[in-house]
Amino acid sequence: MFGLRAGAQGRSLLVATAATLTLCGCSTMPRLHLGAHTPPLPSAWQDAPTGADVPVTDWWTGFHDPMLERMEGEALNNGPDVQLALSRLKQARATSHSTVAQYLPQLSATGEGQYTHAMGGDTLPSATGGPPETQQMIGSWGPSISWEVPLFGRIGPTIAGARANNRLALSDLRGVRVSVAADVAQAYVDLRAAHASHVALERSVASADQLATILETGARAGFTAPSDAANARRLAETARARLAGLEIEARRAENVLAVLRGVTPGTEAADVQQSFDADGEVPSLTLTEAPAAPADLLRLRPDVASAEAQVLLSAAGVGEARADLLPQLNITGILSATSNIIGSQLPDGASRQITGTPVVSMPLFDWGQRFAQVGVRHQQFEQSLIEYRQTVTEAVAEASNALISLTAGQRALEASRAAEQAAEESDRGSRASYQAGIQSLADRLQVEQQLIDATLSRIDAEHQQASAAIAVYRAFGGGPAVASR
Repeated sequence: MFGLRAGAQGRSLLVATAATLTLCGCSTMPRLHLGAHTPPLPSAWQDAPTGADVPVTDWWTGFHDPMLERMEGEALNNGPDVQLALSRLKQARATSHSTVAQYLPQLSATGEGQYTHAMGGDTLPSATGGPPETQQMIGSWGPSISWEVPLFGRIGPTIAGARANNRLALSDLRGVRVSVAADVAQAYVDLRAAHASHVALERSVASADQLATILETGARAGFTAPSDAANARRLAETARARLAGLEIEARRAENVLAVLRGVTPGTEAADVQQSFDADGEVPSLTLTEAPAAPADLLRLRPDVASAEAQVLLSAAGVGEARADLLPQLNITGILSATSNIIGSQLPDGASRQITGTPVVSMPLFDWGQRFAQVGVRHQQFEQSLIEYRQTVTEAVAEASNALISLTAGQRALEASRAAEQAAEESDRGSRASYQAGIQSLADRLQVEQQLIDATLSRIDAEHQQASAAIAVYRAFGGGPAVASR
């Protein structure tokens, strides 16, 4: 440490310090062209054509269900998962500001005093030639500054890492919002399918009970075989047992919707609960084209964006490890004023001085450890590139699988609707034959049961098709129009 009076020597120190800043432009970051590490992508989907006008944002409005849109809005605005992800984004931004701020000069105020009191009749000499004194006190105060000069581009990896950390938190928020939107839609479709199936199954139970009663009566009279009556009763009770499962499924879907929206299950508003309990059709979402081309997954999928941010974060880690191999320069300075507070201990009464302490540190005997750390960070960087490529390939596979399920689900839905129409025609003929007296009641009930089974199959196919469409939008990163707030 050395002291300099304010003047030419102090200015020389500042000029010499400023000259070292020319080294700040050096970069320790590895060269990165992420496009060169992106695996080859198919030019088009094999399982569905790419549509140019298929919206990816706010896709659930395609169900044309006001209650579903209300559920989506409440979950995306007030859901705990979204709120937690948003808080983490704000935390990441604050942490980034704090990390970058460490390279800014730190200014603080200092003050101190020294008090001396003579004991036992002794006196203290006066520095000004005045009479002896029994007590003296001097005080010094002033600002102090410390600064780690970011040499050799040391600040570059820090800024890059801070930005990557922000992108990582933002992509996590996007991913949460995509998942919440899909989960809400899926739970709502599950609820409607459970109610629709429950209504159809109640009809099936009533019909099966009536048929079983007829066959049981015939068995007692000796007109029908007891085994036929027992089999009819088995079918009726089996259908009745399925009602309980549908009631459980409906309640589970209601609880999922409540939790996603931050509502305690069992405390729904009266109008919402009334809508949940009402019977209705399974909502449908027509989707015959892929929402985007394979290459567009790189910008739509939050997990791909997260993998990109992780690569940048790992690259920043390599840059920081390399920078630790290079010299570091720390500068501290104090501008202080000292004066007498009690007595005359100082001859001039007051003084001012500037103290500067530049400290240069250079790693010498721990280079082995630092070189090893560079190797560790480099391998983490290589791993992040591998994970990025894997994320891209898995995204393409997930989207392709979703499109396959959508295409197969659409075919199954068309077949089930055709089967239901055929069953309705058969039911109309059976009803006419029964009314004409040429068909027994047992035969009539069997035909009616076939129609109910066809209706249940159609409801299940509608449920599967809607779920497949939701899975497509989940696979393509479809979410709300605004990804962050």
